[in-house]
Amino acid sequence: MSYTCCYHKLFLCWCLMFCFALPFPVKSDELHLLLNLKTALSKSTTHVLDSWGAANSVCSFYGITCNDGGFVKEIELSDQKLTGVLPLDSICQLPSLQKLSLGFNSLYGPISEDLNNCLKLEYLDLGNNLFDGSFPDISSLIQLKSLHLNNSGFSGVFPWKMLENMTNLTALSLGDNPLDRSLFPNQILKLKKLNWLYLANCSIEGKIPPAIGGLAELVNLELEYNHLSGEIPVEISNLRKLWQLELYNNNLTGKLPVGLRNLTKLENFDASTNNLEGDISEVGYLNNLVSLHLFKNRFSGEVPSQLGESESW
Repeated sequence: MSYTCCYHKLFLCWCLMFCFALPFPVKSDELHLLLNLKTALSKSTTHVLDSWGAANSVCSFYGITCNDGGFVKEIELSDQKLTGVLPLDSICQLPSLQKLSLGFNSLYGPISEDLNNCLKLEYLDLGNNLFDGSFPDISSLIQLKSLHLNNSGFSGVFPWKMLENMTNLTALSLGDNPLDRSLFPNQILKLKKLNWLYLANCSIEGKIPPAIGGLAELVNLELEYNHLSGEIPVEISNLRKLWQLELYNNNLTGKLPVGLRNLTKLENFDASTNNLEGDISEVGYLNNLVSLHLFKNRFSGEVPSQLGESESW
């Protein structure tokens, strides 16, 4: 056998060994990672994880959806009576994970910065749980489209700056968390694709910025139970797609903005318990209103006759 032939064979063997040694994701790794998650949630009073066993394919696990290659794409375990501390160091090693939905459970403990390793996440729902501590800066998750963290016990300073990188967000829900007081976060004003914004009861103060009118895709805008002051900006009348506008229990002053009548798709409007004044003639043009609350303000004048004629009541 020639030296050249031997050399080529050795080179081929070396190449094969190198290729097999590369850290490609394998399904056995995903099984191990999901079983770690099951162990972390072992105190849950539910049987939904009974199918999570070594003898089964991870794609047959309850709540798991795989992509065409057989790798975990989604974890959908919302409202399943789960309890425990999330092992995000394991979860975020799933290389193809795009959706992590764990809302409406009893998960507790802190959320670690390991969440930054879930680089392909497009949908994250940790809302309505029992977490504690501050929420970490997850600036690396630039592919997120939906972020739900409402009513989950997060406190302290929220990392609003991270939102600058999340320009694909269409839904943002952070309300009902005992956060430190902060001015209306200007980073949100750059999220032009937002159609759902829930920032109720999360300690926002100061004025509603006029640039809110630039979020033209908004269908839902909820800012109730905060410490907002000043006037409702007239630019809010640019949000022609609004279905719901909730501003109650703040310290808003001035009159209802001229142009409010432009919100022709508005069905639910609540600006009660503020310090608003003047007449309410603008709401008379909102023909699709189903629910209207304006009590505990300083309005004067007559109730628009059009309200009694609306077919929505």
